[in-house]
Amino acid sequence: MDLEAGRNGTVPCPRRAEGDFELGGSRNQDKKKKKRMNLIGPLTLFRYSDWQDKLLMSLGTIMAIAHGSGLPLMMIVFGQMTDKFVDTAGNFSFPVNFSLSMLNPGRILEEEMTRYAYYYSGLGAGVLVAAYIQVSFWTLAAGRQVRKIRQEFFHTILRQEIGWFDVNDTTELNTRLTE
Repeated sequence: MDLEAGRNGTVPCPRRAEGDFELGGSRNQDKKKKKRMNLIGPLTLFRYSDWQDKLLMSLGTIMAIAHGSGLPLMMIVFGQMTDKFVDTAGNFSFPVNFSLSMLNPGRILEEEMTRYAYYYSGLGAGVLVAAYIQVSFWTLAAGRQVRKIRQEFFHTILRQEIGWFDVNDTTELNTRLTE
C-alpha cells in the first residue's frame, strides 16, 4: 500500500465490521445519534381508522372494563357468601309468625348458597360475553385498519416508476404486503 496515497485519501480504508473493537467509541456514539427514531403520538396510530373502527374500539374498551370488573365483583359475592356461614350459625331472632321449619339452619344455608351460586353463574356468563365482545371488536377494528394500510401500500407501489420494479424484487413486494 502506498503511504502517500493513503494520506491523500485516494486509497480506501478497510471497513470495520459492526462488532469491531474501537478505543475511542466515537463511531458507535455517532451511529446511535443518527439512528434516532421519529416518535408519533398516540392518536396518530389510529389515522387509518374511520368512525366504524373507532366505534368498535370504544365498545371493545367498554367491554374490557366490564370484563375486568368481573373479578372484584366475584370477590364481593364471595365475601358475602362466607359471611353467611357465620351468620347462620349464630344468633337467631324469632319473628312474630314463628314456625319450626325456620329453625332448620341447613335449609336456610342451602337457600343462601343456591342464591350465591346463581350470582356466580350470572357473573361468569357476563364475564364470558364481555371478554368475547372485547376481543372480537378489537380484532375486527385491527383487521379493518390493516386492510386499509395494505391497500394504500399497494396503490403506492403501483404509482412507482417502472425502473423501481427493476431494482426491487417481486417476491419482496409480496412479503411486504403480507407482513
